[in-house]
Amino acid sequence: MSMSFVGSRDFVHRTSPRHSTRGSKQSRSSSVHSPDRRLSIIEEDGFTPPIPPRAHHRPFNRRWHLGDPPRHSFDIPPPQYSSVWNTTGPKGEKLLDVRNNKYIAPRGGLKRICLALFILVALIVGLAVGLIIGLRKRHSSSHSAQPSEDTTSNSGNGTAPFPAGSYTLTSVLNTIKTDCSSEPSYWTCWPYHTYLADPTEAVTNITYDIIAEEDGFVISGSYFQISFSNVSLIMVDPGTDSERYIFNTSTEKVTPLGGKYCYFDHTVVVGNLYTKKSRTYPPASASNATISASAFMANSSSSKYQPWPFAGDMTQSINGGSAVPECYKMDDGRKTDRIMDGIVPKAATDHCSCEYKNFDI
Repeated sequence: MSMSFVGSRDFVHRTSPRHSTRGSKQSRSSSVHSPDRRLSIIEEDGFTPPIPPRAHHRPFNRRWHLGDPPRHSFDIPPPQYSSVWNTTGPKGEKLLDVRNNKYIAPRGGLKRICLALFILVALIVGLAVGLIIGLRKRHSSSHSAQPSEDTTSNSGNGTAPFPAGSYTLTSVLNTIKTDCSSEPSYWTCWPYHTYLADPTEAVTNITYDIIAEEDGFVISGSYFQISFSNVSLIMVDPGTDSERYIFNTSTEKVTPLGGKYCYFDHTVVVGNLYTKKSRTYPPASASNATISASAFMANSSSSKYQPWPFAGDMTQSINGGSAVPECYKMDDGRKTDRIMDGIVPKAATDHCSCEYKNFDI
């Protein structure tokens, strides 16, 4: 194999010392771009030398291309980290200034944790106290809405809460008004006698069935010419002497008059059942012998009904109008011809009513 270098001057020029940076750049530029100063092709006579094996004394990381070895060993500890905070930046600033900045640096770590825990505990305690107070108020209000314990023994069935049960309200017909009809005889009130006209003949019984439901009580009633069922009872004036349950409904009242029946649609029935107010009728000294037999005709003989132990009242009422009342002839219990003779509509301000009560007579 023969090797020869061409352009020995260029070789000499490359090995000569540099006098200046500018001169060297010009020399390199001229040597690269000049066609006469390029190295010629090296002839190797077609023989390629073998690649020598890697030296065994090479470092382990270089032999397996594992990168550079660690800069520190366990024998030589790394530099102190505190020196980093004293490093000066290009404008003279230090990293320690950033660390001590009041807007960045954490302040009072333990104090802040304790404060957060205190606030959390205070919130839990406040919620617990508020819940306890709210439950107590609700419990007390529910108790105030119920009648006193001495009234629960009169429920009639012994298991349901008062006032659930079946009761008889022994009362008297206190007043009658017949202004809603042009024929006053069409509006009647059982037992047809007021207490003022005849105290013994004015007594009557009104029967009630009261049922306890999840959201309160409902009442059903039956009294000769009227009946109603499942009307809500509402407690008013709880905790006072006038505490009572009231009901209000609209139903049909039928008045039998010989061979005809008169219908008063939308008759309003309002009742009050007191839970603390005492009744004054019948008197404690009264006996069944002094009370008219008509007072016990409304299911009073049944043991199912217990006397209502307190005051109570009930009113039936209706205002005048074009169809007040509607009267029909009856044939075997069926309506036939409507009766119009003698019936003149009255004004809505004209009123008919029957009032029953067992107190303040």
